[in-house]
Amino acid sequence: MFCCDELRGWVEQGALYYGTKQRIDDGRIANEIDTEYFIRSASGRGYSYIGINYCPFCGRALSHGLWMAEKKK
Repeated sequence: MFCCDELRGWVEQGALYYGTKQRIDDGRIANEIDTEYFIRSASGRGYSYIGINYCPFCGRALSHGLWMAEKKK
């Protein structure tokens, strides 16, 4: 699920990752945000994944739990 074409494009290029934390096997998760969206950055040993809750392009909520909470408002 993508909120905008810009986000979809960056996921397709590999700069952003969309999926569960458990499937990340080529690097480390840099923070403890509960989300399915991560910024993927090259590091000395594979990649660093930084979890994000909001789209950096359009500002919409990304994580499923946060999206559901905002929808109930």
